[in-house]
Amino acid sequence: MKWNKPTKQFQASRRGTSLVHDYYFITTIGAGGKGWLVGYRGFSTQIVMHSAGIFESAQEARKYCEGLDRKTFIIEEVRAVV
Repeated sequence: MKWNKPTKQFQASRRGTSLVHDYYFITTIGAGGKGWLVGYRGFSTQIVMHSAGIFESAQEARKYCEGLDRKTFIIEEVRAVV
């Protein structure tokens, strides 16, 4: 997964480089806050994954997103055979 140019408060993966979601993002808590939250683009909005916890560094948060993307499997369609 490739990431766009990092900023101090928000970073996002490049569209089309992740396997599961449109893109992942990491963001600081508040303006210049301590710690990073992770999330993804889904259901036409950005969803913060509070359950993932708070990461101390942007590098840790990006690594979490990359690992999650490798391990996640989404079923898009199920067809019944008659």
